[in-house]
Amino acid sequence: MSLELKNSARGIIALSETYTLPEQPQLKAPPVALPTTVEWVTRVADIESLANEWTGFEEIVQDRTVFSTFKFLATWYGNYAGPYGGDPLIGIARRGGKLVGVAPLVIRRGCLGKVPLTRVQFAMHDAYSGEFLVEDDRPETISVFLDSLAGAGKFDLISLNGIEPGTDRSHALENSAKRHRLAIERTNHPNAIVDLGYDDYCLQMSRNFRRTLKRQAQRVISAGAPAVDGVQLMSGMDRLESHIDRLIAVTEASYKLKGQRLADCHRNYLGKLARDFGPRGMLHLSILSINGRDAAVVMGLVERGVYYDVTLAYAEEFAELSPGAYLMQQVLSDLASRGVHTLVSHGAHEYKRRWSTAFVPSTRVFLFSRTSSGLLSRFIRFRMGPVWQRFGAEDP
Repeated sequence: MSLELKNSARGIIALSETYTLPEQPQLKAPPVALPTTVEWVTRVADIESLANEWTGFEEIVQDRTVFSTFKFLATWYGNYAGPYGGDPLIGIARRGGKLVGVAPLVIRRGCLGKVPLTRVQFAMHDAYSGEFLVEDDRPETISVFLDSLAGAGKFDLISLNGIEPGTDRSHALENSAKRHRLAIERTNHPNAIVDLGYDDYCLQMSRNFRRTLKRQAQRVISAGAPAVDGVQLMSGMDRLESHIDRLIAVTEASYKLKGQRLADCHRNYLGKLARDFGPRGMLHLSILSINGRDAAVVMGLVERGVYYDVTLAYAEEFAELSPGAYLMQQVLSDLASRGVHTLVSHGAHEYKRRWSTAFVPSTRVFLFSRTSSGLLSRFIRFRMGPVWQRFGAEDP
């Protein structure tokens, strides 16, 4: 309020009051929610252009593994996309021009329930691993990818792993499946894990396990002097190329290849992973030699305190010594000493029970379209399968 002096008609000075209204706040329109759009990359040659924004995005996402990183997937697509691993189908989600999600998929022909069909799945062999890379607080981006796929309608089946019932990611998937009338089925494909440190790990295992370890070590030592070297994070990087050559040589001497040359796609894949992740301190490549001759190799990648196995092999001539099992114990001990707290090995292979802490459930989700192939394969695999198994028939 302010006061002014004014002359009235009678010559009398009067006080007049002038009121200034307080400034009213400006009402702002609520922010407009930006739509999330999806584009699909279908050529290997186009993947490299995504490197900077993909790498920047993966650095801020916590709920992920190394298997959704750009370096890993660019290497996989570069060596396996095509007739061997399926055609690239990489979903890139953006909101306001900013990358907010990646769906690293392939589309390929295959069979389920012995029915030929077109299948969409994560990149990676047999889809034991693979995952969506989305914002930690926006799992609904998964449904945007699935809506886009369903709209195109060029598949009989979508197969995804690691999406556990009851989670936000599962709810996003279920909502999209309901909208597009995709039938959902689930199976369990456990993963082997080891909780480290090593001393505690050994104490958790059975007494029989500890006795077996001692006998195993004695067998190896009696056959000759064992030595383990390689690249353990930053250690051994000065001989990286030599270690890669030894990895390939042991693999070629395994029972699977029996001296035959490892295919170029496998050779290049393993070599590029080692060369890409070694300088970043994420490579753990251990080689066991006995009397100076390489007997076994285990290779994995380490990120955020977790080791993910990539490959393991042993030379057939040393098979009776179980060199792979011996080397695995050396690897576990070394990982624990370097602060790695967990080992994850995809696939519930029986031999992993010898050294794993537990087999952890991992759900594989099947989304069936209403095509004739989709309906028939679902019926045979999930409706008739239990009946056949009851009579001793093989799971279809």
